Amino acid sequence: MENFVKVCLTVLTIWNSFGTEMVIVSAEGRSSGSSYFVFQQPAYPRDCKEVVNVCSSTHNTSGVYLIKPDGYPEPFEAYCNNDLDAGGWTVLQRRRLDSVNFNRSWKDFRNGFGFLGSEFWIGNEKIAYLTNQKRYQLRMDFENVAGETYFVTYDDFRISDEWGKYYISSLGTFVISDELQIEWCPANKIFSNETCERTCEDPDTCISATSRTESEQCVCVGDYLRQQEQCIPRNQCNCFVDEKGSVLTEGKYYINSRCTRNSTCRNNQLIIDQSYQCSEHATCDERNNVRKCYCNNGYEGDGVTCTLIPKDCYDLYVSGTRSDGVHTIYPDGWPSGIQVYCEMESNGGGWTVFQRRSSASVDFYLGWSDYKDGFGDKNQDHWLGNKYIHSLTNQKTYQLRIDLQDSASSSYYVVYSTFSINNEADKFRLSYGSASGTVGKNGLTGSNNTQFSTKDQDNDGWSSYDCAERHRGAWWFYNRYDCRRDYSASQCRSNCPSYSDYCILFPDGSDNCAYCAYSNLNGDYDGSTRGTNIYWYSDSFNSYGCSLQYTDMKIRPV
Repeated sequence: MENFVKVCLTVLTIWNSFGTEMVIVSAEGRSSGSSYFVFQQPAYPRDCKEVVNVCSSTHNTSGVYLIKPDGYPEPFEAYCNNDLDAGGWTVLQRRRLDSVNFNRSWKDFRNGFGFLGSEFWIGNEKIAYLTNQKRYQLRMDFENVAGETYFVTYDDFRISDEWGKYYISSLGTFVISDELQIEWCPANKIFSNETCERTCEDPDTCISATSRTESEQCVCVGDYLRQQEQCIPRNQCNCFVDEKGSVLTEGKYYINSRCTRNSTCRNNQLIIDQSYQCSEHATCDERNNVRKCYCNNGYEGDGVTCTLIPKDCYDLYVSGTRSDGVHTIYPDGWPSGIQVYCEMESNGGGWTVFQRRSSASVDFYLGWSDYKDGFGDKNQDHWLGNKYIHSLTNQKTYQLRIDLQDSASSSYYVVYSTFSINNEADKFRLSYGSASGTVGKNGLTGSNNTQFSTKDQDNDGWSSYDCAERHRGAWWFYNRYDCRRDYSASQCRSNCPSYSDYCILFPDGSDNCAYCAYSNLNGDYDGSTRGTNIYWYSDSFNSYGCSLQYTDMKIRPV
């Protein structure tokens, strides 16, 4: 578009072009605060044209004069422009420097506001009386930022009274000056330097100002959005949502306040899903300025469908998974999940396995970081990892089950009513409850509240021995038994080699032996050196538990 101008000074004037009525001026004077002529007789000039005709002493000077249109109760001040053409123009409005606020109420525009010497609106009530007493011409004068001036005129201007809402009842023929050709903006657009024009298709994004070829042009602003070349009200855009009161962009959705309806904008058309409804495991909520159905804690999904986020194998079992195998679970602190072996087909199902020994295929004589992170094959022999066992056992209350099988293929088990380990800062300290089962003696006796030890971290509290090294394993070891502490050297020299529970005892010279716990399920699978075997001390087993062929440790919520 070309030849657009910005109005920074606008003067609206009316001029009586069809005769005058004579009024005799007998005196001229000034009142304090304003300049005007005082007439000694009761008749006042009805407009500025009569001021020029009557007041010869004005010398056609522009300024403020008293006028009184027919029927108007009292005379009032008006600014008369006598410098334009032959003069006699009654100025209705002037705007120059934005010093007066024109964003005003009906009452202000009815009565008038501003300052006659600068910016003002004379008042709709005065204009109504003025324009209904004679036939008037309306002239609008403009000046753009370059200082260029031009004007337009209407040869028959008149407005109604307040009862008619000051309706423009007549305009007449429109004439434009030759100085500059005006090009009007299309309907619902305004001429502006506005840099944020929006469209129906993308009402949230401003059209970039850098894409404009002119600093000023006709744009859609306010409650109008562009649709192709037209500006239309927001509520006429195809993706307008009544409840939201605005337009959706392509691909976006809006959920109503009760989460019972989903409105989506597709191909600039509003698609409404009346069947939208929250899952029984979801809540209708607004988060980060987005209202929708949100799955409750422990569940995942789009809010309409929510599935349980399994924190352990028991959650998977409850949700319908009933086959043994490796599955992904999401304990607290592990949002990406971890893989574990789940025992689903025996012992009631839902057990999360964290240790298994069935052969010598996996070396369990490893260091702290290995036991922390885990090692082995989840489908076979492995240690899950202390950091995972800690997270698992501290998110709910768990019971521990240990299954054991001796060299005669006899099976035993023990169940602890509660089980957990603390964090790494506390060296994965053990805590468990009461024991029950078929294994006989409690192999964890004495290990309660002890810290975990590996070959490179001695946390057993026994200064005389590094228990993890002597037993070639990693366990909750402690200061359990030392022969020379309780017996004489000769007795220990005689008895240590002959004890039937020899696999528990590791030798200490020729006249002593010791052991650090009643169990060590992470020792050598078939240790050849005394005290290094897997063992669980109990008279229920062959050789007091020194010949275990299978172990596994697993947890399930209480």
